[in-house]
Formats: sequence, C-alpha cells, structure tokens
Amino acid sequence: MCNSTFNQRRCRSFILLRERVFLTLLLVVSVIGLVSGRTSLVAAPPEVSETEQPADYFPPPESEGGWRSLLPSDGVPTATQKQTIRDKAGIDWDALQSVWEYTRLAGGNSGFLVIRRGYIVGEWYHGCDRSATYNLYSSSKSYTTAAFGILLGDVRAGRRSGYEDLNLETKVFNSRYLPEALPLTDPRKADITLRHLLSMTAGFAAQSPPKTMPFEWTFGGVDESPMAQLAADPGTKFYYSNGGAAHLLPLFHRIAGQDLFPFLNERMFVPIGLRNIRWLQLGGNQDIGPYSQGYSGVLTTAREHARFCHLALHRGRWDGEEIVPKEYYDFAWQPTDPYPEYGGMWWIYHVPERVVWTRGARKNNGFVVPDQDLIFVRVGDATSDKFPEDFGRHLATKVVATITD
Repeated sequence: MCNSTFNQRRCRSFILLRERVFLTLLLVVSVIGLVSGRTSLVAAPPEVSETEQPADYFPPPESEGGWRSLLPSDGVPTATQKQTIRDKAGIDWDALQSVWEYTRLAGGNSGFLVIRRGYIVGEWYHGCDRSATYNLYSSSKSYTTAAFGILLGDVRAGRRSGYEDLNLETKVFNSRYLPEALPLTDPRKADITLRHLLSMTAGFAAQSPPKTMPFEWTFGGVDESPMAQLAADPGTKFYYSNGGAAHLLPLFHRIAGQDLFPFLNERMFVPIGLRNIRWLQLGGNQDIGPYSQGYSGVLTTAREHARFCHLALHRGRWDGEEIVPKEYYDFAWQPTDPYPEYGGMWWIYHVPERVVWTRGARKNNGFVVPDQDLIFVRVGDATSDKFPEDFGRHLATKVVATITD
C-alpha cells in the first residue's frame, strides 16, 4: 500500500495523525486520572502534609473566650466527640487519657494541657483547676532568652542607640555592658560572650544565687563566692548555672533601659493575650537590683504558658505580627557543641520527633513539637524526687505516640 511515492506520503500523514490522536487521548486520560484520584501517567504534585505548617489560629485572651476546644464543658468526651478529636486534631483521646495518668504518678496538685492544630484536645487537673498559677521555675529561662531575641532584633533594626554592634558574639564582661563585674575576678571572664551566657557555656559552675546580695555574689564580689573563678574556659563546657544566667538580668536592663517583665509585658504578653502572669524579683533593698529573677520565678497558668509555646510553634509570629524575630529560634533551638540537648535555654530532644521544651523544677514544663503542630504543658507542685526517671523524655514520647495522622 505504501510502495508509491504518493502512498508513502499518505502513510506518513496517517502515522503522524495517529500519533497525535494517541497523545491527545493520553492527555485526556491523565487529566481524568488526576481529577478522580486514580493512578495517572502524568504525575500529580506531591501533597503538602497538614501538619508541616502550624494552623493559622491564634487564641484571644482567656477573658475573651481563650483557646478553642474540642472537649465537652465537663466530663469525659462522648464517642462522637472522641471521633471529632481524631478527625480534626489527629489525636487518640483514650491514649492521651493514659498519658495523663502517667503524669499523676508523682502525686501532688497538677495540671496537663494538650493542644494540636490549635485545638485543646486534652485538659486535666488534680487538686486545682485551670485558673491555678504555678512557679514555672527554670522554664522562665526561655522567657528571658526570648526577651534577648526581641532586643537583638531591635539592635538590628537600629532601635537601640549606643549598642549598634551588639550580637551573640559580643564580649560583655567590660565597662560598657557589665561594669558591676569589674574588676574581673578571673581574667577568662573577659572572653565571655552573650552567646555563652544564653547557652550556659560561659564556664560558671552549677550554682544558684543566695537571697541576700544575690548579684554581688553573682559577680564574685562576696567572700568565698564560687562565681569568682570559672570552672572552665568560656565555650568549652556546659554547666546548668543559675548564677551564670543571673548575669543576664543587669545586662538586659542596661541595654533595654527597663526590667525584663515590663519589657515583655509590652512587647510579648499583651500582644499574644497573655494576662495572668507575674515575675518574682531578685535583689534590691541596699543590694544590686531588684530585677526580674530571670532564671526562675515566672508565675502563670498552664493555658497561659501554652500561649508562649504557641508563639514559639509559629517561630515568633502571632496573627500576622512578628513578636519575636524568627532568627531567635534559629539560635535557641540549635544544639550547642558542649551539650547537644541544650540550646539557648530551651531543651532539645528527639523521640524520634524533634521536641523543644521549657524545663522547670517540679516538672513545670512546656513542650513544642514543631513538625506536628503540637504543644503540651505540664504544671504541678510535686517534688522532683517523686517522678519517674527521665520523666520529660518519656512524657514527650507518650504524647507524640497518641498522634493518629
């Protein structure tokens, strides 16, 4: 049929037409496959997981309704409500209930709050209710470093005249930043940077300031103060030192021109609706100070601390406004070489999900699981010796295990 020149041309035209029809049909089948969800020869774009980015939700203050909740106003959720919790928040409520029982092993008064995708999915209290305030103890440290994150953002934006060159690598034991520390009681202090103080790697031993003359003691100016000499060269060792963290309080006041609490109240607490909070003071009465305690002393509720964690989950943004620069979290959630489980006064675990958390005495903790849009808070007054060993890591593992999608 295709022997002649004319027929050869007709054959080539027929073949080209057949190929065009085939390609057109293939495209139509592919589109139908995409629409119907069936397998297609044309690859669909990868789906974006619902939990890769936190929900665009920010709760109003508690006085105006507070957190949205999937729980009944009282009692145990019904089967239908449990299914709603699973469908909307991806949490197995019954499994979460058993985690609450785990948190109760230490006894005492306590509260446990779990929020996923912006919904309260679990909330329990024993011996108290959600209005109870607790000293967060060392969880307060994360508030202190967040304040420095805001302050450094101000410096980068040119809003701190006289401190334009301040950054994490700035050496602070000098007449410009910490004149109270002069004369230096150990020449190695001259090499301590802001980063060292914010990450517990300045070389100060694990000591806590006394109630009288706390800052004089901190600067090594009191007889037999263990802060006079460093236990290690700056940047080489991790020591969980409240005394080391206490240096941050007069330093912050000098740069910001005000104490931690009023600064954070204006710049963070009011903007995110955090109202039920106060901060214990340290020093004063003829001694240096008073300053907000900094390394401890934040008194607040589980729901209010959850706001701080929710802000962290959104890397410092709240309802479209930057409260804390995102660069702060790049630093605070970055493991340090001397101790990889600690960053900028946040603890870091992998369970295997990455969990960053504020950690306070009596297990007053706040947990953030960035890749799962999950936060949870545990508060209480039981002493630490009554808790199971490595309680925080086990608690995080158990909560993450309740996720269903």
